[in-house]
Amino acid sequence: MSELQKDFINNMTHEFKTPISTIRISSEVLMKDPTISQDNRLSRYASIIREQNQRLNDQVEKVLQLARIEKGSFQIKQEPLDLHEVLEAVVPGVQVKVQELGGTMETQFQAQHTRIHADPLHLQNVINNLLDNAIKYSRDAPHIRMTTRNVANALQLIIRDEGIGIPKEDQSRVFGKFFRVSTGNVHNVKGFGLGLYYVKSICVAHGWDIRLHSEVDKFTQITIQIPVI
Repeated sequence: MSELQKDFINNMTHEFKTPISTIRISSEVLMKDPTISQDNRLSRYASIIREQNQRLNDQVEKVLQLARIEKGSFQIKQEPLDLHEVLEAVVPGVQVKVQELGGTMETQFQAQHTRIHADPLHLQNVINNLLDNAIKYSRDAPHIRMTTRNVANALQLIIRDEGIGIPKEDQSRVFGKFFRVSTGNVHNVKGFGLGLYYVKSICVAHGWDIRLHSEVDKFTQITIQIPVI
């Protein structure tokens, strides 16, 4: 039954890819139309269609990747990367989002040795997932700090927020599939409980160590330790 369920989910999400792609192309055509671009209301609706379509596509991709991981057909394609270069490409877009919410994002890139072996796509997905969580689980304006530092022959990437925190009894389960922490009076948190499961799976596939430290109503900190080359 478990295998049938996995096959069904895998096939269903594959079927989503064609309409998602069609919606993306159509929304881009709408946004380029002079009549729509000159109308603020219509332009905003077209933008919402594109943004939400991208969100749906990201969720479908996540499910497909997780299905591959569980089937054993998942392969990471590692290559030499500079972690700071990857972070510098990701951070500006996140900073804009944080600032729009009235928050702050601080970066402390202290590591001197930053060359690692990693799959660039999945590394960016891991970073985006962690930063997205840091934003979502903030009560009001998010306050996020991203730090890198060298420890022995490794590089640590640390992402810390000052959000709602995670109860001790839940901390051992947050990396489990479909598990979601209670958000109390934070009502805008959306998702399927797959983000941290995906993050953990990618770290395990790379042979990286990932640790969580959190206190309720104070902070949550995720630390990933990656060997340097």
